[in-house]
Amino acid sequence: MFQLAKTKVNEYGKRYQLDLAYIIKNEFWVYLRLGISLIVGLAVSVTFARLAPKEVFGQYNFILAILGIVAIVSIPGLTNAIIRSVARGYDGNYKQAVKTSFLWSLLGIPALLGVGAYYYYYNTQIIGICLMMSSIFLPFLWAPNIWDAFLVGKKRFDLTARYGSIQSITNSAAIIMILFLNASHLLLIIIAYLATNSFLSCLFYRRSLKYIENQAKDDGCIRYGYFITTTGIVGTLASHIDKIMIGILLGAPELAIYAIAIMIPTRIKDLLKTFWAPFTPKLSQDEITMGQVQQRIKKLVLPLTLMALGGSLLYWLFIDDIMLLLFGTKYMEAGIYSKILLLMILASIPSVFFGAFAIAKKKIKSIVLGLYIFPFLKLLIMSGFIYQWGILGAVWGLNLSMVVQSLLIWAGIVGAEPRE
Repeated sequence: MFQLAKTKVNEYGKRYQLDLAYIIKNEFWVYLRLGISLIVGLAVSVTFARLAPKEVFGQYNFILAILGIVAIVSIPGLTNAIIRSVARGYDGNYKQAVKTSFLWSLLGIPALLGVGAYYYYYNTQIIGICLMMSSIFLPFLWAPNIWDAFLVGKKRFDLTARYGSIQSITNSAAIIMILFLNASHLLLIIIAYLATNSFLSCLFYRRSLKYIENQAKDDGCIRYGYFITTTGIVGTLASHIDKIMIGILLGAPELAIYAIAIMIPTRIKDLLKTFWAPFTPKLSQDEITMGQVQQRIKKLVLPLTLMALGGSLLYWLFIDDIMLLLFGTKYMEAGIYSKILLLMILASIPSVFFGAFAIAKKKIKSIVLGLYIFPFLKLLIMSGFIYQWGILGAVWGLNLSMVVQSLLIWAGIVGAEPRE
């Protein structure tokens, strides 16, 4: 039976010119990890919605949005650079990347202390206290977490699934425990989130070191990481501006509704993005153009399109019931916004594929359009829409932004000269 299945996989692989054995094996681990992450993340959100006041849940999301912006100082582009270099046989850049990220992360400490002090004295004291406390964990939160990119470059998706699942489960369990003990104690919730993530990031970094096979270095790796980071600065701002503006203009309770509204659509979008993770190291290694990729997958376009349409119909029919079942009547308004975000989900399908291809193949024009020019447009779209129409504006801004990003990245790939 197993041999028959293996034979069929090889036959279909040859027919579509795809390494289906590699894809199936690694997609299993990728989706196992993602499935666990989705379940425990959903459990946290449901627990928040059922136990915590909207004010606390909104403040929690506001703080995470600020931390997401401060993450820029950790040079997040190093993750993509490490995947590319390690996949091409250069393991020596790994420790160098972690050290670089750690040193740059130190700049985030005074930044968080400053913002925290402002909130403590002039706005909401508890937010200020949480931000200042977060500065303690900052250097250990993101830099060691490059272990994930290193193991992806090694194609060890079994290890990324195992380590990532442990991290998600432990972090979520800690937050849920605090919520059951005292759902109104925001500081303890934030400490639980930061402490578990920091500790496990350091632990898995130490464990990943034994998989280093050589000290060869790609001279352009760190520089490429800086490049991706600089092109992504405005993108990072744009990805968090919705929560920041809603929190400031409308207040924490409204931010809680928005966070629930975008949770399931965002998770689906992340699921689509994760689908391409096993392809990134392969694309980095192989000499292949976008035209060749299109030729290989053109027979899959129709079944994939039908699947997307079927999934969209199910989403549209049942999302209101799912939101009510999970989060109760307190967040009924969120279901309406989630239904509108179906357009964002559909537009993310081409966007995540084009983005993965552009980064793996180092398509500079496409990266600049998708990661540098587009974020400016998204920042303008989201800021204007939220200021004018509040939460509804944020929802339609997300839809429009995803469509624009897909078009820009595709235009950059098609219009660029082949390069490597």
